[in-house]
Amino acid sequence: MSEIICTRCGSTHCKKNGHIHNGKQNHRCKDCGRQFVMDNEQKIIPEWIRCMILKALLERLSLRGICRTFSVSLTWLLSYIVEVYEPCQPI
Repeated sequence: MSEIICTRCGSTHCKKNGHIHNGKQNHRCKDCGRQFVMDNEQKIIPEWIRCMILKALLERLSLRGICRTFSVSLTWLLSYIVEVYEPCQPI
């Protein structure tokens, strides 16, 4: 097993601290108190899926339907909509 190292201070004095909402192991540093997950992975949505999501939005599909179809979270989808349509708003 790999050694657990704090992401803030670099200390190895860490302990297990339960699990986060998706079941991954949460850790807490005994020195600085920081809570962290060792193998946090950010899911990058490829450009071709973003284009398909944009087409689905133009077809007026439901937001939750788009989330289920393309396996993205509702939070990500809402932030993507803001990112795409924000430049279109009149001043």
